[in-house]
Amino acid sequence: MTSNYETCKPEWMSNSFFENALRSAEGDNITVISTEVKAATAAGDHYGSNMYRVVVKFRHGTKIEEISVIVKVSKQESQGIIAKMMSVRNLFDQETAAFSIMFPAMYKLLDEVPSLNNQPFSAKYLYSDSHETASSIVLEDLKVKGFRLADNRTSGLDVKHCLLVMRTIARYHAASLVQYQKDPTIFEPLMDNVFSIDKDNGLKELFEGNISRVAKEVDTWPEYKDTLAKRLYNLRDTTMEKWRLGYTRNGEFNVLCHGDLWLNNLMFRYSGDTAEIEDFRFVDFQLTYWTSPAVDLHYFMYTSASAEALEHSELLIQEYYNTLCEILTLLKHPQLQPTMSMINEELEKRGFFAVLCSIVVRSVVMVDRSNFRDVDGLVEEKEVIHLTEEYKRSLKNLLFLFDARGWI
Repeated sequence: MTSNYETCKPEWMSNSFFENALRSAEGDNITVISTEVKAATAAGDHYGSNMYRVVVKFRHGTKIEEISVIVKVSKQESQGIIAKMMSVRNLFDQETAAFSIMFPAMYKLLDEVPSLNNQPFSAKYLYSDSHETASSIVLEDLKVKGFRLADNRTSGLDVKHCLLVMRTIARYHAASLVQYQKDPTIFEPLMDNVFSIDKDNGLKELFEGNISRVAKEVDTWPEYKDTLAKRLYNLRDTTMEKWRLGYTRNGEFNVLCHGDLWLNNLMFRYSGDTAEIEDFRFVDFQLTYWTSPAVDLHYFMYTSASAEALEHSELLIQEYYNTLCEILTLLKHPQLQPTMSMINEELEKRGFFAVLCSIVVRSVVMVDRSNFRDVDGLVEEKEVIHLTEEYKRSLKNLLFLFDARGWI
C-alpha cells in the first residue's frame, strides 16, 4: 500500500523553507533554485516521524551548488498512537534541544582532546522549524556520506558491530557527564521524556498486546509452558508501569541516554575494499533523556544484538566501562568514573527492563517485514506480528537467561 507520505510533500516544504535552513547553517548569501523531495524511508520504519530526502540546488554567491538533506517531520497529522505520544511530550522540541544545545557543547569538549580523533555521534544539524501543521528538523544526509543501516536486521548485530556501538555509547555518556558538571542547566529540557511521565502515552495497548502475543507463542513450548509462559501472561497488566520504571532515575550515576537504541537508529559506514566498519552514527534523538546508562545498555543489547553477541554480554559491558573511564580520564574528570559494581548494580536493578526490551521491542525489530506495515496497525489489531524463527530461537535462550538471573 502506498501512503500519502510516500507520494506527497507538505505544502510548507517550499524553496523559502530550504533557503531559511541553508542560510541558518551556511550564511545569508544563498538562493534556492530547485528542490527534489522523496520519501527517505519506508512507511513504518521511523514511528515518530516521516523522513524526507531532499536534493536542494542553490546559488551560493556566484557558485551553483547542490546538497542532499534529510527532513524529519512530526506525525501530528496522524490519528494513531504516535499522535498520542507526541501530544504527551513535544518530542521534536527535545530533539531540537539535543542537536542545537547539548551536542555542540559535548563536541567542543571532545574536540579539545586531539588524541581522541573525535568523530561525531550524530548527523550534522542544520535547522529546525515548528508551526501549526508540523514540526521539522533538517539534518545532513548521512546516506550520501556512505552511511547505511546494517544488513542483519532479522538476526541482530554481530560482536564487532556491538563493540563499536558500546564504545560510541560510552563516549556519548562520558561527554554528557562532564558537560553536566560544567553547566547542568543546559540539560533541563531533557530531564524527562515521554516514558518518564506518569501519563498514558498511547503505547499501553501495544506493549500489552506484544506481551500477550509472545506469551501465547511461549505457551506452545513444552519446556516453558508451565513456568515462563505463565509469568509472561502475569506480566501483561503491569507492562507499561514496569517499562516506565526502567527509564526512571533512581541511581547515583546518571548520563544523557539516547533512549531508543535499536537497529533502525544505528547507521554504519563500511570500507568499499574490505567491508570493514569505518564509522558509525546514532540517529533519532526524540527519546534522549537524563537517566541511568543501563537504559541504553539494556535497550541496545536486548533489542539489537544477535544471539551470538548476547553470549558475550559481559565483554560488551566491559568494553563500555573501559571506554567510559578512558574518555573521562582524557577529559580530565577521572573523579566522575563509576565503579564497575555501580554499572552492574544498575543493570541488575533494571533487569525487568531488559526482559521487556526483548519481548516488546525485539519482537518488532525482528518482525517479518513482508507481513507488517506500521505500529498503529498492531494496536488496532489490524495486523499481527509474525515471529521469525530467528527471534524464537533467541527468545528461548534469553528467557532461560532471565529466569536464571531472577529478572522474570
